[in-house]
Amino acid sequence: MIFHRVEPNHNYLSLRITSDTGRWELGLSPYQYGVRIRMGLSDRPPSVIDFCLGHNTPIYFPVLLAVMKLLESLPESASAEEIDALFPWAGTRPDPAFDVPRLLASPSLSFL
Repeated sequence: MIFHRVEPNHNYLSLRITSDTGRWELGLSPYQYGVRIRMGLSDRPPSVIDFCLGHNTPIYFPVLLAVMKLLESLPESASAEEIDALFPWAGTRPDPAFDVPRLLASPSLSFL
């Protein structure tokens, strides 16, 4: 999957990017406890990835890039289950202190 930036909407308040065909949306939204990275089918509430990055602004861009890099290996036709398999720890409330460093340390992300 490759993503392109589009205008934010009610599900992705700060940043919204869509996959080439527009099937998937990925982005960032601010909330009381920080910024959430979210992903789901277009024009639907995010339901695949939805976890909090807290208020640690320096990690927002690296985490978004890491997620996008992992998603590159999947076709647009990927199912939610296939996407979930790339992020087995990314429930709605994972522990960013543990999971974000592990995500950023992935060998396939040596460009970060």
